[in-house]
Parts: sequence; C-alpha cells; structure tokens
Amino acid sequence: MVMHVAPPIVDPARLAREESCLTGALALDQLPRLADVLFDHTGSVSYRVEGYTTGNGQPALHIGLAADLALRCQRCLERLPLHLDVERDLVLVANANEVDPGDDEDDDIDAIPRVAALDLLELIEEEIVLSLPMAPRHPDDGCTAQTVAGEVGKSDSPFSALAGLKTPLAGPKTH
Repeated sequence: MVMHVAPPIVDPARLAREESCLTGALALDQLPRLADVLFDHTGSVSYRVEGYTTGNGQPALHIGLAADLALRCQRCLERLPLHLDVERDLVLVANANEVDPGDDEDDDIDAIPRVAALDLLELIEEEIVLSLPMAPRHPDDGCTAQTVAGEVGKSDSPFSALAGLKTPLAGPKTH
C-alpha cells in the first residue's frame, strides 16, 4: 500500500544548495484545483523534487511528475485517460532582472521567485494544472459526441422540408 502524505514546506534555496531530493506520491483528492477537470479522483501522482545549482550559481529545482489521470472530455463529457509525464526545471531568482533572456527559449525551464518557504503541494499542483490540455477531448474518431454528431449530420437538413414548400414563380411580371 502506498502512503499518500502531503509533501513538506521547504526552503528551496537550501534544498538546492544541499542538492537534496524529495520523492513521494499524492492522492488526486489532495489536489483541489484539479477537481473540475477530473472525471474521477482515483489514482495518484508520483513526484520527485531535486535541488541543484545552475552553471552560473543560481539555485534551482528539477521537478518530475508522473500520473495516469482520468479527465472529462469537453465534447462528450465521458472519461478521457491521460498519462502525464512532466519534467521541468525552476530557477530561483531574487528579482526579474536575474532571468537570462536565453532561458525563455526553453519551455522546460522557468524562473520563480526565491522565497524562504515553498509549499511543494502547491508547486506540484501548479505544474500539473499547467501541463493539462486547455480543452481535453478524445480524438475525432474516438469521441462518442463526434459519432452522435456525425449521425445527425447524415440526416436531412431541417431546411430540406422548407425547400419542398417553395412554389415556382408563374413567370416574369410585366407592368
């Protein structure tokens, strides 16, 4: 049995300086911001947070997340399985001027403010939310809503009945 314990609140600069590593698993019901997008709350998210120092001496965290989620398809509202595998680096900066402009080019590296205490539960939840599709949905050929819409589209148009009601004009009017 896997024990799901909330990750601690940590000093991220110390975690980086000591090159510490924290691992664990969270039950999905511990992540309230996901409640609206999940089809159900079964399962868990495995996490790994490793501290390190960048080549230019900045403290940083490497975040690794893995989960099998059940989202709600936005078309048919049915279960949509999604495997989530996230790897991201977060550089801790005292102010925005410390961010190297070249860092913006890599989508897997972000800068976050250097704080004395960082709630890892909130950080993990934020990374999951940012990794989810904006409008989760099945592929076109695998969605029950598409199948139903396709069958409706094959039927006669509601306007086809009106076409039969049109009466032909008797001919051009003359004055």
